[in-house]
Amino acid sequence: MYQIENAKLGLKGMLYGLAPVQAEGTINGFLFYFRAKYNEWTFAISEYPEIDPVDIQFPDNGKKYGFFAQGQYGGEFESKASYIDNDTAMNIIENCLSEYLRDKDKT
Repeated sequence: MYQIENAKLGLKGMLYGLAPVQAEGTINGFLFYFRAKYNEWTFAISEYPEIDPVDIQFPDNGKKYGFFAQGQYGGEFESKASYIDNDTAMNIIENCLSEYLRDKDKT
């Protein structure tokens, strides 16, 4: 397990595991969840205490309950995302959080 924190982004949590690599914690008090497996990753933030970010699996639900992003890491039929290193995972998480905060500033 690897503790993650970024005061500028309001991020606190833990990064852990292989196949899948996962992270969970809070962003400004809201729960978030990151998962990287096979050749893709997902990231979700729930702005509702009764909604687990693990359950936000689609962009429409992300818009409705908080935030959702997904992306590719590696080629088709590869498992590079399952073994993503901590620095790369943190970079993805911080980019998602920056996007989430930018979107919040626009509303």
